[in-house]
Amino acid sequence: MPRDGLRTRRRVTARVVLGAALLAPLCVGQRTGAAQPPPAPAGKKKAEASPPKSLAEQLEALRDDVDDLKDENEDLKADLADTKQQQAARKEPVRLNLMNPPITAFLNAAGRIDDRPVLSSGGTRIDDRMFLRTGEVDFRAAIDPYADGVLILAFEDLAGEGFEADIEEGYFVLKQLPILDAAPLGLKLKIGRYRAPIGNSNRLHMHDLPWTTRPLPITELLGTEQGDFFESGFNPEGIDAEFFLPDVIPGAVMELNADVVDGGDIAIGDPVDHPPGFLGHYNLFFTLGESHDFNLGLSGYVERGDHPSSLVAADFLYKWKPLEAGEFKSFVLGGELFQADRDFAVDTDGDGVADGESDSHPLAGYAFAQYQLTWHLYAGARYDYTEKVADDSLSTQVAAAYLSYYTSEFLRFRAGYEHRMSDIPAEDGVDSLLFEVNFVIGSHPIEPYWVNR
Repeated sequence: MPRDGLRTRRRVTARVVLGAALLAPLCVGQRTGAAQPPPAPAGKKKAEASPPKSLAEQLEALRDDVDDLKDENEDLKADLADTKQQQAARKEPVRLNLMNPPITAFLNAAGRIDDRPVLSSGGTRIDDRMFLRTGEVDFRAAIDPYADGVLILAFEDLAGEGFEADIEEGYFVLKQLPILDAAPLGLKLKIGRYRAPIGNSNRLHMHDLPWTTRPLPITELLGTEQGDFFESGFNPEGIDAEFFLPDVIPGAVMELNADVVDGGDIAIGDPVDHPPGFLGHYNLFFTLGESHDFNLGLSGYVERGDHPSSLVAADFLYKWKPLEAGEFKSFVLGGELFQADRDFAVDTDGDGVADGESDSHPLAGYAFAQYQLTWHLYAGARYDYTEKVADDSLSTQVAAAYLSYYTSEFLRFRAGYEHRMSDIPAEDGVDSLLFEVNFVIGSHPIEPYWVNR
C-alpha cells in the first residue's frame, strides 16, 4: 500500500477513537440521569430516607395542629380580656362637658304705676316702684352617657327688701338605667329640686312667662312668698318619673309623670308636718292639619297626715301657626282650672295657739289668648279667678292686657295693664300699669312655647 494511503487511514482511525472516547461519558450520563434523580442536598437525605406517611396519619397530624391553634386562640382571648379590664380600671370616667357646660344668665326687671297703695304678701308697699325681680344662672350639661345635669341658681327680690339666693332648680335626669339596655317606655328619672309638673304655668320660670305677673291660681294654691308680682309656684324636692305611653291615637303623643315629693311647701299643704306629697300628671299632644297644635293635661296632688290636702287640675293649650305665613304669624289660646280641698288648724281665740280645725274647697282658674302681630310683636289678654285658700267665700279676679316686643331671643320688652276686682277691700278696684324688660347673657336660651321664631 502506498505510504500516503496508510497515513490517511491512521488519521481516520485516530479521529474515530477520539470521538468515541468523547461521546461515551455523555451516553452513560444520559442513561444514568434517566434512571436516577440528581443527588439531594445533605439536609434532606434523612427525610427521604423515612417511609412516607399514610393519609390517615396525615389527617391525624392536621387535627393535632388545629387543636393546638385553638388552645393558643383561647389563651390570646383570655389575655385580651384581662388587658381590657385593666385598662377600664385605669380609665377616667367619660366627661362629655369637660369643665365647659353651657351657661346662660337671665335677668328680669319690672316696674309698676298704681292708682292706690299695693302691698306684697309680707306687707311691704310695692306700688309705684321698680324692681330687679330675679336673676338666674342656668347650667346644663351631660354628666355621662346615662345622665344629664341641671343647676339653676336664683337671686330673688324680696319685694325691695334685699335679695335671697336660692337653688331654683337643681337635679339630674337619668335617661337610662345602667343595668338595662334600653329605657322602658322612654323612662326618665328626675331627681333633685325642680318645678313640679302641675299644668303649664307652674313649670315656667319668670323670664319665660307670656305675662308680667303670675296667674292668681298659681300664687294662691301653689305658693308664693311676695305675691303674684314676684316669683311664685311650687318647686319641691323629690323624684319624678316620666313615661311615654304606648300609641293609642295615631300621631298623638301621651306622657305621664309620677312624683313623690317633699310636701308642705305647696300653699294648700301642711306647713308644719311636711308630709310627703304624691303627684301625677297626664299630657296628650297632637297636631291637626300641620298648623294646629293641641295640648291637653290632667294633674293630681295629694298629701296625707293630720291635715290632708288635695288638688286636681286640668290644662289646655292650643297653638296655630299657618304654613303660608308661619314666619311672622301665630295664635295661642290656653288656660288652667283648679279645684283644691284643704284641712287646716285654726286659732279661734287669738292666743297664737291652734285650737280648732277648719277646711276649705277653693276653686280657681285662668284663661289667656295671644296673637302675633309681626315678627317681633305679640298682643294678648288674660283673665284670672281664684278663691282664697283660707276662706273660699272670698274671691279675687284680674283682667289683664299686654304687649310684648322681641328685639331678639336675648332681649324682650313688655307693657301691660291690670284691673283687679276682689271681695277684699284693699285689693278691689286697683288699676296698674306694668313695665318689664327681660334680657339674656350667655348661650342661646330655650324659647318658651308661646314664642314663634
